[in-house]
Amino acid sequence: MKIKFCVWTVVALAVWSMKRHYADARPDDLWWILTPTAQLVGLITGARFAMAPGEGYVSLDRLFLIEKSCAGINFMIAAFGMVTFALVHRVTSSLSGARVLGVSLLASYAAAVLVNATRIVIAMWLAVHPIAPSTFSAAQVHRVEGIAVYFGGLMLLYGIVRRLDSRSVLVASEWALPLVGYYAVTIGLPIANGAAQAGAPFVEHALIVLLLPPMLIIALGLVCGCVKHSVRGSRLIQSAVAPRLLRDSRGGIHGQRT
Repeated sequence: MKIKFCVWTVVALAVWSMKRHYADARPDDLWWILTPTAQLVGLITGARFAMAPGEGYVSLDRLFLIEKSCAGINFMIAAFGMVTFALVHRVTSSLSGARVLGVSLLASYAAAVLVNATRIVIAMWLAVHPIAPSTFSAAQVHRVEGIAVYFGGLMLLYGIVRRLDSRSVLVASEWALPLVGYYAVTIGLPIANGAAQAGAPFVEHALIVLLLPPMLIIALGLVCGCVKHSVRGSRLIQSAVAPRLLRDSRGGIHGQRT
């Protein structure tokens, strides 16, 4: 119990340190996450990004800037806490605790780069193929796209961790962990930092954040249910057809011999 308490103390200090670093950092200070993100986006899209001191990574041919707000630090924080919580049952000693923290940190960093790059690639595509302005504003589309990609990335990461950890198959209630982690970072921490004073803009943001992730969970549940139903149906058909095919094949062989 003491070891796990120490692990959670380290997690809390790490989260606080990352938030403080992000709040005080300039874009140049976030090179450790902006650089691989820009490189991956450039590899996928073919765009050329160059470091602009004090601004971030800019692509002059695409007129796109990867700035401080595109770093994905909040996602990394949520992923770090989520993965640690999912693996904390493995903590039985100081060594295993250090191993869990190390794996959680590396997994959250790699996931942050991959998921953030995916979000930026989609944002670049939407900039070239905008949705009708009469339906949604560019800011609303950007917000919805970010929430969908980031929370979807958390769900995917959680599923992979559970799979590699040899745990049981996920059920709907277990998606509460990535959901709570996402809410804590996108709503809880901003409220603690005074973001609620912004009034209507924050309320609009909070409502979208509250509603969209559960919709994604429901959609995933429906897709998984359809897949399981299809697999079960195909197995039933195979179990019904296989004995008949076996009898027919035996009859054919017998007929050839006679």
